[in-house]
Amino acid sequence: MDQHQTPLLDALAAIEHRPLHGFGAPAHHQGAAIPPGLTALLGKRLFRADVITPKGLDDRTESAHALQRAHEIAAEAWGAEFCRFATGGSTQSLHVALAAVAAPGDTVVFAANVHKAERAHALVAGLNAACVPAIVDPAWDVEHGVDPAALAATLDAHPGARAVVIVSPSYYGVTSDVAALAGLCHARDIPLICDAAWGGAFAFCDALPDDPLAQGADMAVYSVHKTMGALTQGSALLARGNLIDQQRLWMAYELFETTSPSVPILASLDAARRQHALTGASMWNHALRRAALLRELLAEIPGLRVFGTGDLPAGAALDQTKVLIDTSALGVSAYALDDWLSEHHRVSAGLSTARHLLAVLSPGTGKRDVRALARGLADAVDRLAKGTIALAPLGSVPTLDTLSIEMAANPAAAFFGAVEQVSFEAAAGRIAAEVIAPAPPGVPRLVPGQLISPAHVAWLIAQRDHGMFLLDPVDPAERTLRVMRTG
Repeated sequence: MDQHQTPLLDALAAIEHRPLHGFGAPAHHQGAAIPPGLTALLGKRLFRADVITPKGLDDRTESAHALQRAHEIAAEAWGAEFCRFATGGSTQSLHVALAAVAAPGDTVVFAANVHKAERAHALVAGLNAACVPAIVDPAWDVEHGVDPAALAATLDAHPGARAVVIVSPSYYGVTSDVAALAGLCHARDIPLICDAAWGGAFAFCDALPDDPLAQGADMAVYSVHKTMGALTQGSALLARGNLIDQQRLWMAYELFETTSPSVPILASLDAARRQHALTGASMWNHALRRAALLRELLAEIPGLRVFGTGDLPAGAALDQTKVLIDTSALGVSAYALDDWLSEHHRVSAGLSTARHLLAVLSPGTGKRDVRALARGLADAVDRLAKGTIALAPLGSVPTLDTLSIEMAANPAAAFFGAVEQVSFEAAAGRIAAEVIAPAPPGVPRLVPGQLISPAHVAWLIAQRDHGMFLLDPVDPAERTLRVMRTG
């Protein structure tokens, strides 16, 4: 197919030339009634583009097949047989993927570092979520991918598993050995689903790691908004091979996609696909050069350590546009350092933990951005050495490898049953009844039904005291946990 084509953009352009006299949604009628304040902030053209897909982007029966053609072109661009664009982020795409492969009561193997989206679907759909450990790097205290030997052991322990879900690349840009993991799955006639939220561009640039679909994954989910320039919430779900029932996948998509998807988001997905299919290699080689410059500048700043290819586990590759910085030698909380950089240098890291900052570079990252980050970090290091700034000190933080994943109750029973709030300190030995997921990256450390160990309590308290932010906890003060009621 001609990758120059953009069916959705063309359809939008046609609407601008021939506006509709609409008597349906949306109520602003292509910008005729914009709420006060938004015209100056967002512009009228955004509202002109905010139409619905039937009787707007297309006719009543969608006879021009604008969206369908966009999906077909995108499928070919990624080397897949099936594609659907989602406007509810990769959370929505992951719900669709799981609904296509597993029924209530089925077992699905999740990597221990999957996003809360997978765990949420398992909870509401009544899936049995078996976990395969992720590789925990003791030198960096971060999770990587899944070791093939660990997956083989987990599949042997759960012979009835219907699918495996991994995260590759990780938030830190580290891939799993997808080919080896896919081989293990296919030998058991089950599909491998890859949450590749941060790897959507891999298919378009040889200097980036290999695309998971090209390595044998049966489904891949890409957050096109995260790395490829689409509007926020723009995601793509791709599938290939005979282990995926594509009719059921299509039905699952129709179940979860809104009947009023955002056309601006859809159009941005169409445009991002075209741009990458035509110029992706040059775009990402430019971003990689910016990343190399950042790594050079950071190497000159004392007290910083930068993750590189020499730190990778066997079989893994690194997306070098993800620059992970260990700041622990500075003796201050990286959460506090992140806040200081934002306040004093208008620099915001992609992620912070008690001891890490992560810089995520993309084609939109310029030299000025790179130098601003390096300049801000150098300023902070210099001021800390001189004692002219005081940031929260870095105390003892338990490592991720101390956190167990032991389920002690049915997740639905824990979530929907009788509960109570207890202090963090009193939670050891209790059963969690909520999702506890530091954000970003939104990886749960506790899920409903999970046994809360003393190590969990120590880790949560330490991270909280260093500045952790939890994604929608029941207690915003991060002092109590929702647990199953006893007695």
